[in-house]
Amino acid sequence: MSGSGEGVDYERRAKSLHSRWGWFLALGIALALGGALAVALPAASEFAASVVLGAVLVLAGVAKMVQSLQVKDWNGFIWQELTGAVEVVGGILIYFNPLKGALAITLLIALVLLVQGILQIALAAVARKQDGWYWFAISGVVALAASAALALKLPHTRLFPSGTIAGISLLVAGGAYIAIALTIRRARP
Repeated sequence: MSGSGEGVDYERRAKSLHSRWGWFLALGIALALGGALAVALPAASEFAASVVLGAVLVLAGVAKMVQSLQVKDWNGFIWQELTGAVEVVGGILIYFNPLKGALAITLLIALVLLVQGILQIALAAVARKQDGWYWFAISGVVALAASAALALKLPHTRLFPSGTIAGISLLVAGGAYIAIALTIRRARP
C-alpha cells in the first residue's frame, strides 16, 4: 500500500518542480554571472579578487538558499540550503579579511570549494532519481578539483589567481543549474 503513496508523492513533487523550473534557471544564471565576474576581475589584484570573490560567494549562497526555499518539495532541499550557507559564511570570511595574505585567502577559498563540492555530490546522490542529476555531480567534481588545485598549488594554477579558479567552479555550477532547469522544464509534470 505504501508503494502507491510514494508514487502519488513523487508525482506531486514532480509537478511542483516542473512549475518552479524558473527558480533553477535564475540560480544558474546568477551563478554563471558571478563566476564570470570572478574570472574577469581578479587580474586587477589579489585584494580586488578577494573582495569580489567574497561578495560573489555571499550572493551565490543567498541565491541558492532563496531558490531552495521556493522548491521545498525537492529531495535536494536541505543539501541546497547547506551549500548556500557554506558559501555565505565563506564569502563573508573572504570579504572581510582580504588583506590576511594571499596564501590564507587561497586556502580559505579551497576549503569553501571542498565543502561545496562534497555537498554538491551529496545533492547529486539525493536527486539521482531526477533527470539531469549528474549535473550536480559534475559541478561537485569541478569544485573538488578546483579546491585541490588551490590547496596543492598545482603548476598550472600558478598562472591563475585563486579568484579565477573559484570563478570557473561557479561558472560550471551555473551551467549545471541551467541544465537542470531545462531538464525539469522538458520533463512531463
